Amino acid sequence: MAAITYERLKNNIAEDEVSGPLVMVTFRCPLTEKLFHSVATMREAGSEASGVSALEGLQASLHTVFAPVQETRHDKVSGKPLEHHGGTNFDRAAHERAVVEAFEAVAPQFAWDNERNAFIDAEEAKNPLCQFDRQLLDHPIDASWERVVAARMLAAIAAADGKVSAGERAFFASVLNSETGTLDSLIKEGAPSKLELAETRPGGRATMLMLAYALALSDEHLDASEIKLLDKFARALGVNMEREESIRHWASEKVVENMLAGCYADGRLDADEMKRIEGLARNIGVNEALVAKIDVRVRKRLGDK
Repeated sequence: MAAITYERLKNNIAEDEVSGPLVMVTFRCPLTEKLFHSVATMREAGSEASGVSALEGLQASLHTVFAPVQETRHDKVSGKPLEHHGGTNFDRAAHERAVVEAFEAVAPQFAWDNERNAFIDAEEAKNPLCQFDRQLLDHPIDASWERVVAARMLAAIAAADGKVSAGERAFFASVLNSETGTLDSLIKEGAPSKLELAETRPGGRATMLMLAYALALSDEHLDASEIKLLDKFARALGVNMEREESIRHWASEKVVENMLAGCYADGRLDADEMKRIEGLARNIGVNEALVAKIDVRVRKRLGDK
């Protein structure tokens, strides 16, 4: 199975623009002409985090929620090194890595098509989205104030145990923007009140809770402080216990899918990676049969026969 590379994406890239270190890419399905917008940040070679983590996979999903607010003119990408704010120059390789990262944020909505030598809409390829991605697509958090409420929920989850790791700080720095504020400002403001959560629109409430569960599960377990806070969020959002259990299941499945997709990024899954994924799945309540089903879905999406 081939890895996702810039070369494999060439037939999907409809538009590619740069603003500062950000690369904004529009990917097109060549079969339906449907457009998918995404964004990623250019980084110097070697600055990416080593290894694959569940938190890294969630980062791609949250980029579709907290897409950076653009306040500058978009300069078209050219074939020369790209100069950005602060005088930093990024070469073509940095740009191509960012395009791949941008695609990873929308990759669950695509599947590889050998005939067209391109990725096509996953539903056209009869490779349906998981419930997590379906919820995110059908019920986006598209109001500015609701995105801030969601960001405060996530910050509260991160700080629930009284400490925030360096990895969590890097994660939030990559997904937050001028609209949401910084992680520290969100933590200082505190978790949304029952009234604030109750005032959110019904369609996005399950999405907010689902994202909070996904973040909590990304460290491979739920501690008592996180469970208490998630229960509080669920009740304030009007989500009953049966619905909450379904949402938790969607988030758990997505965490496993993220790990599998990250491990397959180089085109293969080795024994140590599979052992780690199996351990993660056990810890967050995903059984072996479902892991196998998710594995097939991820491999099919990436072009495995």
